[in-house]
Amino acid sequence: MRVYVVGNVTEDLVFGLPRLPRPGETLIAGSRMSDLGGKGLNQALIIARSGRPTCLIAPVGNDEVAMRARALARAEIGDARLIDMGGASDQSIICVAEDGENHIVSSAFAADALSPDRVRAELSDLARSDTLVVQSNLSLETTRVALETARGAGAHTGANPPPIRWAWTDLYWMIDLLIVNRTELAELGNSKDTASSVRYLQASGVGDVVVTFGAGGAEFHH
Repeated sequence: MRVYVVGNVTEDLVFGLPRLPRPGETLIAGSRMSDLGGKGLNQALIIARSGRPTCLIAPVGNDEVAMRARALARAEIGDARLIDMGGASDQSIICVAEDGENHIVSSAFAADALSPDRVRAELSDLARSDTLVVQSNLSLETTRVALETARGAGAHTGANPPPIRWAWTDLYWMIDLLIVNRTELAELGNSKDTASSVRYLQASGVGDVVVTFGAGGAEFHH
């Protein structure tokens, strides 16, 4: 009953703003914070803190960020397989407005260096009762191999595609649960209408769909 998260680790620089900047506009931040992050690490921490046995498989650099990430992962996740890709760990710059809206810019040099063969090897102990969680932080081929390995093991799969870096079309049939916000849903589902997009995704092979609406909550489509 373990959850395997295959994703990324970053150093997050978070700037608090009164609102998100318009194109070409410079704003002065009201606050600045540096912390460990990355969707992969964040998801693994949340799952582990909820009491579910968790395994994080993620690439990191060979730097102080990686050292901090290893210490945090050992303390909270237990089974953390942080793979040294050399060089610098990835970084994200996050702007958060007072109303909670945000935008994020991330590097993916370490993430892109993680090979499909290495992920396949790290998932060799994946069992039928387990769940795999993926995003788009790694390369398309590495993500495909992770999902194929889970399908081969009979495990459940969940995907939270952002950042949408490549087409997910050929992966839909391997996804039991897809989690997206309304903007991502429109992009992946080819329609600004929620119901139409969900129908398109499920007709393409996706199982259940969760659509998030920020402060407006979320919808579950079975």
